[in-house]
Amino acid sequence: MTSDTASPQAAQDELLQTTSEPDLDLLLKEYEQAGGYLNNQWRYDRSDRSRFMRWDGQAPDGRKHRAYVGEDCLPWENASDTRIPLVDGIIKDLECVLCAAGSRAQVKAIPQNFADEAKAGQVTKLVNHFRQQRRRELMRERQLVANYMLSYGVAAWQIGWERQVTYQRTEFSLQQLAEFPNGAELMQMVLDPALEDAAVEVAVQQFGVASKKQARKIVRDLRKHGQAEIPRPYVTYNGPVWNARKLSEDIYWPTSTTDLQRGRAIFIRDFLSETELRENVLTDGWDEEWVEQALKTKGKMVTWENEIGNLIHEGDAWTAASRTDTKDDLVEVIWAYVRTVDSEDIPEVCCTVFCPNAIKDNGVEIYAKHGPCGYAHGKYPFVEVQQERVTRRLVDSRGVPEVAATWQDEVKTQSDMLADRTQLEINPTLVVPNKLGAKYRIGPGIKVRKMFNESLDYLEPPKGNPQLAFEVIAMVQRRAADYWGLPHPEVLPAKWQARLQQAVESFLAAEEEVCVQTLQLAQQYLTPEEMQRIGGGLEGFPTSPQDIAGEYDFQLVFDARDLDMEFTFKKLDAISKLIIPNDRGGAVDYSKLTAIAMAAIDPTLAASVLQDQQGAAAKTFQQVNQDVALMALGNEPQYPQNDPTAQMKMQFLQTIVQGNPKYVQALQGGDERFRELMENYGKSLQQSVVQLGQNVVTGRTGVKPVGAG
Repeated sequence: MTSDTASPQAAQDELLQTTSEPDLDLLLKEYEQAGGYLNNQWRYDRSDRSRFMRWDGQAPDGRKHRAYVGEDCLPWENASDTRIPLVDGIIKDLECVLCAAGSRAQVKAIPQNFADEAKAGQVTKLVNHFRQQRRRELMRERQLVANYMLSYGVAAWQIGWERQVTYQRTEFSLQQLAEFPNGAELMQMVLDPALEDAAVEVAVQQFGVASKKQARKIVRDLRKHGQAEIPRPYVTYNGPVWNARKLSEDIYWPTSTTDLQRGRAIFIRDFLSETELRENVLTDGWDEEWVEQALKTKGKMVTWENEIGNLIHEGDAWTAASRTDTKDDLVEVIWAYVRTVDSEDIPEVCCTVFCPNAIKDNGVEIYAKHGPCGYAHGKYPFVEVQQERVTRRLVDSRGVPEVAATWQDEVKTQSDMLADRTQLEINPTLVVPNKLGAKYRIGPGIKVRKMFNESLDYLEPPKGNPQLAFEVIAMVQRRAADYWGLPHPEVLPAKWQARLQQAVESFLAAEEEVCVQTLQLAQQYLTPEEMQRIGGGLEGFPTSPQDIAGEYDFQLVFDARDLDMEFTFKKLDAISKLIIPNDRGGAVDYSKLTAIAMAAIDPTLAASVLQDQQGAAAKTFQQVNQDVALMALGNEPQYPQNDPTAQMKMQFLQTIVQGNPKYVQALQGGDERFRELMENYGKSLQQSVVQLGQNVVTGRTGVKPVGAG
C-alpha cells in the first residue's frame, strides 16, 4: 500500500502568506465562502419576521382581509390578526439592561504588575476620557451591538483609530515659491509645461497634498495666474472609533470560526459615497486610479443564492412593497483582514481594501490599499459578543427570536381567538327568516337565515371557557421571564437575577476587551504630550506608550440588581449598619466604597464630583500640610466631625512633621501653643477614627478648643 506525500510547497496556504501584492481572486473566493453561510439566510429572515411581526397576507389595520390573504379569511372577513410584540419586548428589555450596564459600569484598569497599581487610576482616566468624549457615538454603537446580538445570537465590535483632518484653503503666490530651498529651480519647473509631471511630484511633497489631481491644479494655477489656493490640513479629531458590526450584513467570517482572534479571515463590507472614496485618498492613502474604476460600479453589490432559491436581501426587501434602493449611488467596498506570516514566519494582520465588482482593469488587479493593518497590538481589531455558548462555533449562538418565536405565535393565537370571541359576544350573529334560500355564514353582526321561523333572534355565542386563553398567555409570559431572566412575580428573584447578571457580565466582558484595544491604540498613536494633557498634568501619569504597553487589562463591574433603586438603598443600608461598625481592622477602603455607592445611586453625578484615589490623596495631603503650617503660626485649625479621611490624615501628619526640622524643633523647643494645637489636632483625628470604627454615637470632635478657656 502506497500513499502520495504532498510537497511543502503544495501544502502551503497561499492566503496566509504575506505578499507585496494581493491575490484578489483568492480573496474574493474566500469572501464568497465566508458569506456562503448566507445559505442559512432564512434563519435571519425568520428572526426578523418574528421580531418585527411580519407575515404573508398581513394588513395594516391588524385585521384579516381577502384582498391581502388572496382567499376566504378564517374564521371570517375582518377577523383579528393582531401583532404581539413578545419577542421585540424581550429584546428591548434586555437591550435596556445591557446598555445601562455598559454606560454605568465602573471601569477599572487592572495592572499586570503590582508595582503599577498607582498608575492604574490614570490609565483608567485615559480610557474614560475617550469614552466620555465619544459618549454619544459609543451609546449608539453599544445599542446596535446589543440589538444584533439579541436578534441574531452574535455580533461584533470593531475598534479602530481615526484621524479626522479638515482642510483650510490659503492663498499661495509664485513669488513665495522662491523662498523655498532651490526656489529658482522649482519656479522653472512650474513655469515649464514640459516639466509639469515633475512639478506635480514636488508639489505633493512640498505642500503636503495627497492627491496628484490637486497638486496638478496648484501647478497649473501658479503657471497661469501666478497664485493658487492650497488646502492646508489641520487635525480636528485624533482618537478611537467604535463600530457595531452585524453578522451576514457588514461582517463575515468562516462558519468554523470559534474565536475571532483565531479566525482564518474576517471581511468587512461597507457602502461608500464618492466623497468618502476621494477623502480616503487624502486621509488613508487609497489609490486614485482605483477610486475612478470603483466609481463605475455604483449601485452594484455581490449577492449569493440561498437554499430556497431567493436572492439575499436587506431590511424589508422580502416584502412586496416598492422602495428606492438607497445604494444606487454608493460603491461596495470590502476590507479583508487576514492573519499572515512573512518570509521569516513573523505573524501580522494584513488588510486589503478592494471593490468586489472592480478587481481588474485591463487584466491588471486593482485595489485601494494593501499591507499590514498597522495596529501594533497585532490583533484583529474585532471583539465578538455572543448571546449564548452552546457550541464552540460563533454562528451557533441563537438569538431571542429563534427561541421565543413559537411562544409569540401561541400568544397571538390566543389573543386573536379572544378578540374574535369578544366580537361575537358584543355583536352576535342575527338569525332572520329564510325566504331566499339557505346561506350558512357566521360572524359578528352577520345575518343568517333559518327555515320555518318568522321571528328574529340572535345566535347563541360559542360555549367554552375563555379563561383558558388568559391562562395560556400568562403561562407563556411566565416562561419567557423565567428563560430570559426578566423580573416576574412568579419567578424566584434569585433565578432571574442570576440569569440577568450572567447576560450583563458576558456583554461587559466584550467591552472590557474593547477598552484594552482602545488603550493599546492610544499608546500607539498618542504622543507623550497628548497623554499628559489628557491626564490633567497629574504627577505620576504614564507619559509614554512604553510606560503602559501591554501592562493593563480592564474590568467593568455592574450589578444588574442596582437598576432597582429600592434594592440599592437596602444594600447600602446593610453595609452602613452591618459592615462599617464591625470594621475594627480598617479593612474597608472608604474612598472606594464612596465611589461605588455614588455610582450605584447616580453614575452621572459620580462622574462629575468624584476624584480618582490618587487625586483625593493629594488633596488630603495638601489640607494637612496647610493645617500644620497654620498651627505653627499659632492659628487653631478647624476640627471636622466624623472625618472619613482621618486615618489618612494621621499618616500624612506624621510624615509632614518628621520631614520638617523646624516643626520638630518647635515641638521640642518649648513652643507650647504649637504643641497644644498639634495634640488637639491629633486627638480630633483619633476621635473620628474611633467614631467611624466603633459606631460611637456620642461625641463630635472629641476635644475642647485650646482658645475656649
